[in-house]
Amino acid sequence: MSLDLGQLREMHERAERLREEAAEAERAAYLHWQEAYGAYEVARDEASSAWTAWVEAIAP
Repeated sequence: MSLDLGQLREMHERAERLREEAAEAERAAYLHWQEAYGAYEVARDEASSAWTAWVEAIAP
């Protein structure tokens, strides 16, 4: 299979577009992960505070 210069350029451009799309998807996924992890940390802290308050309320 022999490719001419035009075909090679097209393949290169397509590969570059796909690489850029993948990088954008990776960035978006990372941002979503950061948001989710932030929500987890808030929920964890609130649960810990609630647990501590409950223990202090029932412990003499």
